Order: sequence, then C-alpha cells, then structure tokens
Amino acid sequence: MTQPLKQTISVSQGTALYVGAVLGSGILILPGMTAGIAGSNALVSWMIMILLSIPLACTFAFLSIDFPSSGGILTFTDKAFGHYAGAICGWFFFIAGSVGQIIVSLTGGTYIAFAFNLPYFHSYIIASILLSIAVIGNYVGLQTSGKIQLVLAGLTLLILLGTSVLAFPAIDHESITPHITKHSIMPIGQSAMLIFWSFFGWEAISSLAPEFKSPRKQNIMRSTWWAIIIIGVLYIGIALAVIGTNSYSTGEQTVDSAMNNASIAHVVEKVAGVNGAWTTAILAFIICLGTNNAFVASMSRLGYSLSHKRLAPSWLDNLNQKYSTPSRAVLLVGSIAGIGLLFSCIFHIGLDQLVFIPNSLAIATYIFGTAAGVRLITNAFGKLLAVIACLLCLAAYPFIGSFITIPIIVALSCIGYITWRAKREENK
Repeated sequence: MTQPLKQTISVSQGTALYVGAVLGSGILILPGMTAGIAGSNALVSWMIMILLSIPLACTFAFLSIDFPSSGGILTFTDKAFGHYAGAICGWFFFIAGSVGQIIVSLTGGTYIAFAFNLPYFHSYIIASILLSIAVIGNYVGLQTSGKIQLVLAGLTLLILLGTSVLAFPAIDHESITPHITKHSIMPIGQSAMLIFWSFFGWEAISSLAPEFKSPRKQNIMRSTWWAIIIIGVLYIGIALAVIGTNSYSTGEQTVDSAMNNASIAHVVEKVAGVNGAWTTAILAFIICLGTNNAFVASMSRLGYSLSHKRLAPSWLDNLNQKYSTPSRAVLLVGSIAGIGLLFSCIFHIGLDQLVFIPNSLAIATYIFGTAAGVRLITNAFGKLLAVIACLLCLAAYPFIGSFITIPIIVALSCIGYITWRAKREENK
C-alpha cells in the first residue's frame, strides 16, 4: 500500500514555492524588450497579463484540488481529452522548455556583456559556457535542489524589488503615461505575448497540492491569491522602473537591442552607478545558470518519460549506467539549445524573436489546460474562471503571428509519430 504524502505545506510555504515556480529569468529581459516594442503602452500589456493570470492561476488551483498530480497540465489534458491530447501537451512542453534554454543562457550572457561593456558577440560565448555547465552537470547527475531553486527565486525577487525601490524617485511621470491609438493595439498585443514567458508556471501548484495542510482547499486558494498579488506587484513595479526611467530604446541596432535585453542593469546603473550594474549582472548570471540547470534536468526527464511511455523515439528511453541519468535526453535538450544559439548568432535572431517560439507552445499548452478545466472542474465559480481563462488565451493567441504554425507542426508531428509507431509494432 502506497504511503500518503505528509501534509506539511502551510500558506506561507505554498506561496513561496508558487512564486518560486513562476518567477524566472524571463523577467530579466522582458521589461526592456516590451518597452522597445510598445513604449509606455507596454504598461498596458503588463496589466493585461497580470489580469489574465488571475483566472489562469485559479483554474489550475481548482484542477489541483480535484486532481492533485505531479503531471500537471499533461494529467489534466489526458483526463479531459484522452491519450493524444496528453501526448501533444508533453511534446509542447519538451520543445518549449528545450528552446527556452537558448533564451535563458543568452539572457545571462547579455547581462554580463552589457554591464562590463563587452562586444555583443561575447554574450553568445558566455551563453555557451552557461549552457555547457548545465548540460555537463546534468549528464553526470549534479542537479539543483528545490532549496537552491528557492534561493535563486529569492535573488530574482531581490533584483526586482531593489531595482523598483531604487528607481522610484527617478521615475518620470510623463514617461509612464500610455498613449493608446488604433495603431498601438498590435504592439500592445505583441508585447503581451512576449510577457507570457514570464508568467509560465501557474500549473506548478498541482504537484504540491497533496502536501498542503488542512484545510487543503482553502490553503491552496490562499497561496494562489498571495502568489498572484506578489507576482503582479513585482512585475508592474519593474515595468514602471524600466519605462519610467527611459532605460530602453525603440531602435533596432545591436547596441539598442543589448540595452533592452539588459534593461534592469541599465536602470541600476542610472540610479546606483556602475558597481550596481555589475552586481545586478552577476546575480542575473547566477539566476540564469540555476534556471538552465533546473530546466535541462526537468526537460530531459520529461523526454525520457515520454519515450518510456512510447510517446517519443525509443532512443531516449535510456539511463546512463554510470551516472543513472537520462543522458541521451540531456544531450538532446543541450543540442537543441546549442544549435539554436548558433543559429541565433549566425542569422542575428534576437531574443525578441526567439521568445515567440516557446511562447507559442506555452500558450497552446495553456489553451489545452484551461479547456480541460472547463470540462473537469465541478465547482461553478472554478468552471467560470476556466471558461474566462480559456477564452482569453484563445483571444490572445493570434498576436503570436506567424509563430502560430509552430504548435500545429508539433501537434501533427506528435500524432504522426505515435500513429506510425503503433502501426509498426502491430506489424511485428
């Protein structure tokens, strides 16, 4: 008989774990990037995404209460729509997480290159070092523990809160006044889609649900609401700091792009001097290294799990005998990110374009997840929130633009592979 998990998570602990799951390295690049696209109107994009996160987070909280599982969206989708839908979400997650490591490593490289006035090309060298450390570490079995991940989330929180407080006296009120016209709708929508990258993780509560103290439902909902408030305040604060101090550029040159991608360091440099920017850059580097390590670990295990369930190529269903790690899956994740870095460098594909690739898959995954909520949640209010979240995700999706084809290609590839493998095994 399986021993039930101990119920040890309080509201405060649940909130910290939840904030830690959502708060990632994406927030280090997105304030300047979105401001570069939409100017002061990017504040509207941030507000839209904060409001969207309310029904989204609550949908997964209600699903977690009814169906607590470490499988998260994959489990919910499988229960609601069957085997193929769950498999498609698994592929979405794997590819989004693997491609996302290009962005994470390049973020760390960009911050170091900007703060120390290095040529922008050096950011790719630093990114390659970051990625290599994460891949080698995971190949030999050196993983980042949950406690270290919380420390990294704490460092991110420190950067955001510290920058917001330092920048507050220097904010120009004219700079944070939105100027909305019919021509600004598309930039606002595009910025909102970029911001989605920093909100990915609301489904994380599902794996923690069985361990919440009683009353479990009440504590899960309280943790969810506190996490929404904390994340919302931090994100709008850092957006105000970047936009209010004009620490971004709407230019398209490499120097402008580098400043937008390291805008938080630029804010700190303005209000606290060069030493402050150096400190921020080094902390950003550490955060990105930890995030790389954690995601390479989780994505490689997802790839191994999909293969073990016959939902991905059998080549990945292999554990290294010496290190007891899914080494082939680790190498695949590293290869996807490494090749992506090389292509980005050769063809000058900026972070503002790269982000749309995992974002297109992330939003598609959340459409599946919220649709599962509509079907599975029995609570009337929870079902209403799931409907709202699903409709908002669907309404936002066209702003992905041409990247909308990526989830379609991935879904067709997944179904094609599973069908082909099933027929091949039948004929044996």
